[in-house]
Amino acid sequence: MRNAAGLCGLALMLLAVPAVAQKSYGPGVSDTEIKLGNTAPYSGPVSAASTVAKSVSAYFDKINAEGGVNGRKINFITVDDGYAPPKTVEATRRLVENDQVLALVGSVGTPPQLAVRKYLNDRKVPQLFVGSGSSLFHDAKSSPWSLGSSPSYEFEGRLDAKHFSLILPNAKVAVLYQNDDFGKEFLRGFKDALPQGLKIVAEQSYETSDPTVDSQIVTLKGSGADAFALFATQKFAAQAIRKAHDVDWKPKIILPGVIASIGAVLTPAGIENSIGVITATTSKDTNDPRLEHDPGVAAYIAWFKQYNTKVDIRDSQAAQGGYIDAQLMVAILRACGDELTRENVMRHAASLTNIKLPIFIDGIAVNTTPTDYSLFRQVQFQTFNGKSWDLVGSLVSD
Repeated sequence: MRNAAGLCGLALMLLAVPAVAQKSYGPGVSDTEIKLGNTAPYSGPVSAASTVAKSVSAYFDKINAEGGVNGRKINFITVDDGYAPPKTVEATRRLVENDQVLALVGSVGTPPQLAVRKYLNDRKVPQLFVGSGSSLFHDAKSSPWSLGSSPSYEFEGRLDAKHFSLILPNAKVAVLYQNDDFGKEFLRGFKDALPQGLKIVAEQSYETSDPTVDSQIVTLKGSGADAFALFATQKFAAQAIRKAHDVDWKPKIILPGVIASIGAVLTPAGIENSIGVITATTSKDTNDPRLEHDPGVAAYIAWFKQYNTKVDIRDSQAAQGGYIDAQLMVAILRACGDELTRENVMRHAASLTNIKLPIFIDGIAVNTTPTDYSLFRQVQFQTFNGKSWDLVGSLVSD
C-alpha cells in the first residue's frame, strides 16, 4: 500500500546543524520528494500492531498537507508482512532495491525486524524507530543502522520485577510469554531482577500460531500465583485477561507497555476484567478526560480526529508508537536540511539530545548518542481504573 506522507517542524528540538550549501541526496530523495518505507502486520495474529504504521502514515499526511519537510513531500510506502519474517524479508528487499527508499521508519515487530536487521545494516540503510524493544535495536556497536523506539524489553522486564516486589513483596508469580524474541527478552529481564521474596511458581509459553492461550491460563491458575507477568502481544494478552476472569483467577497483572492499549487489549479482554492491570509508559494517557486541556493531548486528539480516522482513538499504540515515531523522524529530516543522505539521517538519529515531546509524561525525554541507542532511560508505572490510567509513584529507572 502506498501513502503520500510528509513531516513537520520539530527540528528546533535538535542541536542546530547548518545546512550544507550544496544539496546532497541519497536514494529516494529529490527536490520535491522524500521516499520512506515500512513493513507492518496489517493481517495475521498480531494485526492489532498495525496501528503503529497507520499512525505514522497519518502523521506524515498531516505534515504533507502543511507543505512537507523543507518543501519536500513524503512518499510513505507501507507493506503488509503479516508478522511473518519471510514476508518481511521479501517486502524489505523490495522497498530498498526496487522502491529505493531513503530509510525504513516505524516498522513493526521483534521477530520480523530482527530478520532484516543484518540486511539493512550491511547495506547501510537506516532502520529507524523500529516497533520493538529488543535490546539488539539499542546496540549501536553491532547494529549502527538500527534504532528501536520502545524502552528495551529487558529493561522493562527488570523494572516489572522490581515493581511487583514493591506492591507484592512476597508474591508467587506466574508467567505467560510469547515464545520468540519478544517474550523471551521480557522474561530474561524479569528473572535477572527478581528480588528475594518474589518467586516464579509457574511458566507457560505460546506460539503466535496458537488459536488461544486458554489451556495455559488454566495451568497457571493451578499454581496458586497471586501475581501474573503477561509478556504477550495484543490478541493473546486480551485472551489471557478474559480467561483468567472466566476461571476466577484474580492475580495482579502486569503487561508490556508496548501493547497495553485500552482499545486493542483491555476492551476485548473486558473492561471490568481489566481493572487493576499495571503497565509502564512514557507518554500521557490521551483517553484520560482529566487531561483534555493538556496542550500535548489536545494537539494529539485534534490530529487524530482529522487524520488518523482508521484507528480506534482508545488504542494507545497510536500515541506511544506511530505519533512519537513520526514526530522524531520529522525532526531528523528537518535537521538534515538539504543533506538528505542515509549517512546524515543516521548521524542525526544517533545524536538526539533531551527531546521532550508534548505527549511525553513530565520528566521523560529522548536521548541517543553514537554509542547508546536507548531512547528512554526512565518509565512511569500506571494502573487501569476502568476508564483511564492512573500514574503510580514517580519515574523509575534501572
